Amino acid sequence: PGTDIDFGFSLQCAFFFSALRIIFRHALYYFGWDHSNDTIFTSACLASMCHSSLLLPGLLAMLVSQKYVPSAKLQDSPKWYQEAMHALLGFCTGYMIYDSIMGYVVETWQPGQGPVLSADDWMYVGHHILTALYMTSSRWVKAGHISAMVLMFNGEFSAPIMNIHFVLEKAMEQECCKGVAWLPALFTYNEQVFSILYIICRVAVSPFVIGHVSYDLLIKGRKNVPLWLSICWMPMCWGVQFGSIPWIYTCIDTLKNGPFMNGLGAHGEL
Repeated sequence: PGTDIDFGFSLQCAFFFSALRIIFRHALYYFGWDHSNDTIFTSACLASMCHSSLLLPGLLAMLVSQKYVPSAKLQDSPKWYQEAMHALLGFCTGYMIYDSIMGYVVETWQPGQGPVLSADDWMYVGHHILTALYMTSSRWVKAGHISAMVLMFNGEFSAPIMNIHFVLEKAMEQECCKGVAWLPALFTYNEQVFSILYIICRVAVSPFVIGHVSYDLLIKGRKNVPLWLSICWMPMCWGVQFGSIPWIYTCIDTLKNGPFMNGLGAHGEL
């Protein structure tokens, strides 16, 4: 069981993103960024932005091309759809493998100690592992893949603009960018747009999406997805939603204090 899942493609994607992250880092050095953790973090954000920007159009095409049933069986779909689904979930799994190794092993490694991780780091590693397990297990049982894709689409929808926010934030701290007069204004308005988008995704959309996915998997879709597996998926579904609550409050504060609501321009720390 599971031997028909192409893990080799995921490893190739992990290698691709690792190389991309290194290329971005050296490109930033070339343009005058300092050799600091901020530059390493920014290169990770640029790689993440590439991942989500490539993933989202594919997920949208897949979700609108077939009847929306979170627990649907894969074998009921056309061959091209099955191959595309494996490619998209394998692509995203590769990103999770890459980021777990590069971000939380290689770049946190301390001689004589190994990787030194903060509480937030462990949370992100846990998120990556659980997300990869969700996607891989849906491919293994050949059902529930639509639930994985719709949750991914909603979760990744704000990622490109979020990463732009982080890049702009770090750019303003670099000596080579401090002479760019329009950068603070761009940062402020991007932050406002991100906050609106994040609140829409996590407050107005996500609870209903996760609620419907949960209902379909646990009640209607028990013939397609084993009940024990659906139960295992539930903490993964709802954990991300509850984990986003602090970010939701921060985004609300950002909007209250930002130019869109005639505030003083102070912003919460995202």
